[in-house]
Amino acid sequence: MNLGVLRRSVAVILLLMTASILVYAHWTEITLLLEESLEESLEMLRQIQIRYFVLAFSVYLLSVYFFAIRWQKVLSSIGYDLKAADLFPIFFGAIFVNNFTPASRFGGEPLRIIWANRRFGIIHTHALITIVFERLVEAVPIALLFLYSLYFFPLTRNIFQSHRGMLSWSTALFLLLFLLGAGTGTWLFRKKLEPFLNRLHQNWEQLRKSFVPVLLLSCGVWALDIVRLEMVASALKLPIPLHIIATVSILYLVLGCLPITPGGLGIVEGGLVYLLLYFGLPLASAGSFVFLERFISYGLSSMIGFLYLSYYGGVTAWKNTKSR
Repeated sequence: MNLGVLRRSVAVILLLMTASILVYAHWTEITLLLEESLEESLEMLRQIQIRYFVLAFSVYLLSVYFFAIRWQKVLSSIGYDLKAADLFPIFFGAIFVNNFTPASRFGGEPLRIIWANRRFGIIHTHALITIVFERLVEAVPIALLFLYSLYFFPLTRNIFQSHRGMLSWSTALFLLLFLLGAGTGTWLFRKKLEPFLNRLHQNWEQLRKSFVPVLLLSCGVWALDIVRLEMVASALKLPIPLHIIATVSILYLVLGCLPITPGGLGIVEGGLVYLLLYFGLPLASAGSFVFLERFISYGLSSMIGFLYLSYYGGVTAWKNTKSR
């Protein structure tokens, strides 16, 4: 067995054992709390404002279409003349795969590559290069949103305090450590990144034509993510501040990337509920918010993705990705 897989397996087993012991020790209190919260959550869900729920789902669909436009821009820069509407089903198919494989933000990428090759004749290498380019550009708005979240997070708020319009020493030190950490991570993974970076360098003259639109679309996608979460909160009549919504969005990304459970099931929900509890929301409100959001981003998206996979023959492409 691979050493990395063995370590992850041991970590998961230890985590489950610890959780089981804690649950067993506080079973009575947990049961009473869950019963009360469940009743309150069901009552909140019965009284949701449908128009905001529909808006949240519409914003989700728009964000997926933005993903399709973004990829279309990158592909067009290297010579592929496609419409965003042609790529839209591929993204929903990838979302379906993401929702049923660990590391939910990356599980569907092989499907995108193979499906695009079979349907539009896009060379595997070109598809891979464009996807890596997308991810690198998307890191810019993610980093900005991450720093914004840290600025308002209670544990790190003091780090970002400024004095007379200047950055404090603690802020400068934090930014320095952040850059050093990013640089160290890049250096440690340089061998794995080197082939992709070489390919990007070879195609940079073409890819850079799409840098500005891809950056703007990436910012738009994350702005829509914030808007969707705001709509979910409005559907439940929860006055959740913007900085908490931004933190939820970032944590959603981080937890979804953990290769532990398919689509981050259990991990994402538990982490988001805990975060909302940390910010002072009652358990019933936090649970209702996370349930409604995951119903859109996991439940409805999986249904649409399955339909697209079935209609366009993407199931065969997915099976081929699993056999590779």
